[in-house]
Amino acid sequence: MSADGLNCKQCGGLDYVKSGTVRGHQRYRCHRCGCNFTDTPLRGKPPAMKALAMLLYGMGNMSFSMIGRLLGVSDVAVLKWVRAEASALPEPEVAAQVITVEADEMWHFIKKSLPSCGSGAPMTLIHAALWPGFWVGVMMQPAAACSTRSA
Repeated sequence: MSADGLNCKQCGGLDYVKSGTVRGHQRYRCHRCGCNFTDTPLRGKPPAMKALAMLLYGMGNMSFSMIGRLLGVSDVAVLKWVRAEASALPEPEVAAQVITVEADEMWHFIKKSLPSCGSGAPMTLIHAALWPGFWVGVMMQPAAACSTRSA
């Protein structure tokens, strides 16, 4: 027995029977998989809306709140969508080289002569190519427990 446009929400089968009511809605049981379902709309937002939210967030021009207002959902929902997509991504693999350099003239650029600002103290430079054509370098002071001698 099948009604117009109604099919099993688990397997998509059209062979089902009435199986009582739940919360005022007619309940059906699928003959193929045994799933109980009702004729109510699916919960959640469509994947296209979530993809649009990821695109807007990835462009870096919109906050969670602004995306939520635009799509008619809460900012927390947008945050959860972004976190779910981020957790599904593989861990980035960036090959980096670590070099110890001594930056004697750093005080000239920052207009201070403090050891905490790199004035004459050895610094650790980590540089890597994130993707072809892009290079990043990060300078930081070595940890107190680490040696600054080169091998």
